[in-house]
Amino acid sequence: MEVVRPVLALIHVAGAFLYVTGFLSTKTLTQLAIAETDPARRRVIFGIGDRFDFRFQILGANLVGPSGVLLAIANGYSLTQAWVLISIALFLVLTYIGAVIWRRRSAGVREALEAGDDPRLMALLTEPRARRLSAIEIVLVATIVVLMVVRPG
Repeated sequence: MEVVRPVLALIHVAGAFLYVTGFLSTKTLTQLAIAETDPARRRVIFGIGDRFDFRFQILGANLVGPSGVLLAIANGYSLTQAWVLISIALFLVLTYIGAVIWRRRSAGVREALEAGDDPRLMALLTEPRARRLSAIEIVLVATIVVLMVVRPG
């Protein structure tokens, strides 16, 4: 077990770095795309955002979740401890938001981009519900990071 813990910790931290890098990059690039007035540039920005999403955020999510559960067990934490359970639940919520809600919205964004329908694209990107959901995601990620660092109780 002494060899397994550091390996799991490395995988977990690397996955977290990948996930947070992809998450923050995608959020930042989306805001840059919203602020961009040239549709051709906006398309390029979204292309870059897609790369960060697929290469960092999705890969990181696939590493950080499972390795976190295994690392908690390897370190002797009970999966029923409040901070572990809350972290898992919040991560599952984030995964649902990303895999279901944003994927569906991304399809609409791509359709609007491909059709050159800038008004529809901007409406999808700036609607209050999308902005609230994005803010909620940021709070969830920050909460998980704090729980991982502080490990209360």
